[in-house]
Amino acid sequence: MIVKYSRISLFLCVPGLLIQTICIVVLNRMALNAMGQNSFPSPLLAVGLEGGILAGNILLMIGLSYYARAKGYTAFLGLLGFLSCFGLVILALLPDKTKNP
Repeated sequence: MIVKYSRISLFLCVPGLLIQTICIVVLNRMALNAMGQNSFPSPLLAVGLEGGILAGNILLMIGLSYYARAKGYTAFLGLLGFLSCFGLVILALLPDKTKNP
């Protein structure tokens, strides 16, 4: 595994997953509260949370592309970030093509 790319992927994937997860949880909690009170949440906050989900997904895809490069694959596999955690698991299960320890 190429250590340089592996470190970059770690610094991008972890925040990407955290941002994505937090925004999804908050957005779902807002939706449940709005259904119970028959009121609508702030549209600006909802759009901001959707933007956070998108930003987290983009960070994750860039991080996964670096992780794929670290394992000797093409950066195109970063598109597995569309699958979120499942894409990370799929990429982690692929064998390492590099000969570096």
